[in-house]
Amino acid sequence: MSSLPIATFQFEKPFVYVSFTGNDFDDENFEEYKKSSHKAFEWERYGMIYDISKVEYVQTKYRTLQAEDIKKHKEQIENKAIGLAVIAPSFFQRTFAKTIFLIISYPSKVEVFESEEKAMKWMNKLLEK
Repeated sequence: MSSLPIATFQFEKPFVYVSFTGNDFDDENFEEYKKSSHKAFEWERYGMIYDISKVEYVQTKYRTLQAEDIKKHKEQIENKAIGLAVIAPSFFQRTFAKTIFLIISYPSKVEVFESEEKAMKWMNKLLEK
């Protein structure tokens, strides 16, 4: 049986909008998530937007695997990503996301926002540079 996706992707140059579904992470859907994320590397320049509003918890195993994947693709992210905007409506989600990115060094700018509007405003400012 196929597992449920952990995220849906919208690729609208120069943005990759990743909406996390709230489904439980497993090895199969995490691999699919990584493959989809890596499609952004095909672009010369991109901004990644994570909407984590439906996420309640991510197991340590998958946070660790994400950190390893970021390290593995550090150069591509540094050279192509203008930034990562994280949409986290609740105080708990924002605090959790900020803590994660203090632990996991992301190779481009990262900001956590309570709304999509604020995230997109920041992304558009980065594009102007």
